[in-house]
Amino acid sequence: MKTNLKKVVIFGISDFASQVSFYLKQDSDYEVIAYTVNAEYNATKTFLGLPVVDFEEVQDKYPPTEYAMFIAIGYHKLNATRTTKFNEAKEKGYQLISYICSRNSYWNDLIIGENCFIMEGNIFMQNVKIADNVIIAIGNKVGHDSVIEENCFLTSNIMMGGFCTIKRNTFIGLSTVIRDKTTVEEFNILGAGSIILKNTKKKCSYLTTSTPLTPDPNNYIMDFI
Repeated sequence: MKTNLKKVVIFGISDFASQVSFYLKQDSDYEVIAYTVNAEYNATKTFLGLPVVDFEEVQDKYPPTEYAMFIAIGYHKLNATRTTKFNEAKEKGYQLISYICSRNSYWNDLIIGENCFIMEGNIFMQNVKIADNVIIAIGNKVGHDSVIEENCFLTSNIMMGGFCTIKRNTFIGLSTVIRDKTTVEEFNILGAGSIILKNTKKKCSYLTTSTPLTPDPNNYIMDFI
């Protein structure tokens, strides 16, 4: 039984907030005490059996001297919404916790900033630095001496070579491959299946096309199966 848990208020009442709550309960020293959103979005007043308080008043009910916070917002507006709430929570005086799942592989020189959330199955090689407010989903490989700057969101099955830099407010889609010694510029969108072999440009999207439907008038697929 866990004792002396650190008390945390989560900003958000979305599916992602529910995910965060699960991980913290199962695999951390944090205890989720309450949730918070802006008053205009606080219709139900409860979430997952716990109170939801207006963000405008959260510091009165859960003061930052006694409680930490996590901003559970995804990649909305290319991470800008999460960035705004990160800054507002810091202005209120909150410590913003970070979580890395115990089911990851990394060396003891891994550096992680505030309000980072790293799910399971990731491999971080030596000398990797992750700045504030970064979300990393499951099953990625980050090469040695790589840097992920503030406010990024990495999905799953990403393969990143060594000496890469992912600049701030970037979204990287499923199964992206990034060549070693490559810089992905700020405010980029790398779509699912992207292959990045050279430095990108600021505020650009790199998108692949969907696999087209193959006509099969002779029903070869059924014969093959």
